[in-house]
Amino acid sequence: MGGFVSMGRGVLAAALIFTGALYGCSGDKGQEAAKAAKGAGPAQSGKPAAPDLAKGKEIYEQYCHFCHGYKGYGDGPVGIALSPHPANFVEDTKRMAKTDDELFKSITEGIHRDIGGEAMSMPRWQEVLTDHERWHVLWYIRHLENEGRKAAAQEP
Repeated sequence: MGGFVSMGRGVLAAALIFTGALYGCSGDKGQEAAKAAKGAGPAQSGKPAAPDLAKGKEIYEQYCHFCHGYKGYGDGPVGIALSPHPANFVEDTKRMAKTDDELFKSITEGIHRDIGGEAMSMPRWQEVLTDHERWHVLWYIRHLENEGRKAAAQEP
């Protein structure tokens, strides 16, 4: 029974995240991305020429902070209830040692793992965000990682 309840909470949290990402604060963002994917709108494919941290922050705060927290510690309001916790971009040096291309793939395709018989997942963002938006949010995540490490290094 405990595993069922735990799995039920995880499924509920994932459903809330996905629903919030599509409908919560997004306006018509989900429809815009779907049109772009079908060729009905301006598709932005490939890697942008330069990072836009302001755009990355806007996207991160709209979609990612619910699980990963505003500063990237994996302590967002939904993330603290998930087990295992979402990625901690500041303190998880092994995960953040991945290349940008590897992290971009995780953001694009999502993450799905079976942990002790229970599934853990992060949604695929390719249906919601354009390639450019996913790169900007990745660069913002790298910014959070660097800022968090600088702050930790300055602590006594």
